[in-house]
Amino acid sequence: MKKKNQWIAALLAALLCLPLAACDGTGKEPTESGKKGDNSSGSPVSDKEAEYFDNVPVELDGTTVKFATWIDHKSNESAMVLSDFTDLTGINVELTRIAQTEYVSKMTSLVASDDSPDVVVCNGEWPRLLPVMQPLDDTILDASDPFWDQGVVKTYTVGGRPYLVNVEQGPWDMGSGCVYYNKRIFEDNGITTPDLYVHEKRWTLDNFYKAARELKNAIGCGVGIDTETYLYAYADGFVEWDAEAGEFKSGINDPAFLSAWQRMAEARDAGYAEVTSGGSRWMFEQQKMGMLLSGGYGLRKTGWFQEHDIKWEDLGYVPLPTDADGKQVYGAQSDRGYGICKGAKNPDGAAYFLRYFLNGDHYDEDELYKNAECAKLYHELQKNKDTSKFGCSYAVFSIFSNDSDPMYGVFPDLKDCTAAQIPTVLATKANTFNSCIERANTILKDAIAQNQK
Repeated sequence: MKKKNQWIAALLAALLCLPLAACDGTGKEPTESGKKGDNSSGSPVSDKEAEYFDNVPVELDGTTVKFATWIDHKSNESAMVLSDFTDLTGINVELTRIAQTEYVSKMTSLVASDDSPDVVVCNGEWPRLLPVMQPLDDTILDASDPFWDQGVVKTYTVGGRPYLVNVEQGPWDMGSGCVYYNKRIFEDNGITTPDLYVHEKRWTLDNFYKAARELKNAIGCGVGIDTETYLYAYADGFVEWDAEAGEFKSGINDPAFLSAWQRMAEARDAGYAEVTSGGSRWMFEQQKMGMLLSGGYGLRKTGWFQEHDIKWEDLGYVPLPTDADGKQVYGAQSDRGYGICKGAKNPDGAAYFLRYFLNGDHYDEDELYKNAECAKLYHELQKNKDTSKFGCSYAVFSIFSNDSDPMYGVFPDLKDCTAAQIPTVLATKANTFNSCIERANTILKDAIAQNQK
């Protein structure tokens, strides 16, 4: 028998409370915790969502959805959400754990051996994961529903068919990048903090690099810069994704791109910046570096920078510095979407699972973020991200290079060249890079050919 619908139970509880509310003389409506659609996190769920899950087919009761992920969602902020989903629908959730560095190859192998999981997550691997995904319009998941972030749907539509979804400002919408800093290191050395610069409306790239120089003089290392986060904020990155044309294009000849790279390289040449994919984050975590420009994942409770790495009370965080024109920059959207695997044994269950798992109303914010200030900044980064572009350079580079930092696998001389040498270095390997672009576009064309209606 299908398990009791918790939303119906919550509704009945709310109705039972109505006479009491009417008798107390206050004239107030029942509190949010008594309204239809509540879950164990205490967040109200809309009537529309309650109705959606009221209609889960009975034949899905007792089935299992296999979710391929490198994250142990049963031990983090999603644990209660997965449990609630099963209680509500009768659909079990099984995690197929795959190391993030092996995700593409392992997923390819599982699909080829007819052992496909049901749910696939794309995190910086577009379009390499496209061959293991099925078009969502072949499933019951309606990507045109306003519930889904239509910017994400548009980004991941190929040949008129959608492949990935996410929810705008949901718990797994990763948003823009930001800058982290170690408050204690700044204060111990009398260096003006990024937060004070923000307060005084002087949080510019010039002052960002000024702080990095001062940190280098004080502790030996200034700032770590994640190249993709920086380049997609202040230019269009190595690779531009044209969603309208449905193709990737090279951005290495864009003057803004060259200028952004040279500014980073000047800081690296002077010895006060680590310029890598990831920004040498481990140095910041080990408190050997005072500042880090990277993605927003460090704001999450189970994200980077755990208490054993750096005390959260010492962790500061601000938006990205303003650009040369004084405009606040939020950067590109993170490449994060969820889809249904090719060969999925339970695609219907997967569709219901994604609808529940990606809905922020089902999460307790205290479990999502390190503190209220982190939550506030995270939502700001989500709200203001540049949805016209997203970071896809890593995946395109990975088509050619298995290097741990595939950008340097394609452009090895970028690691050590001076700022002045960057145009020459890019030109020297342009043919190799263009081959990566061509291969990425071939993956798209193959998907269109294989999935024509």
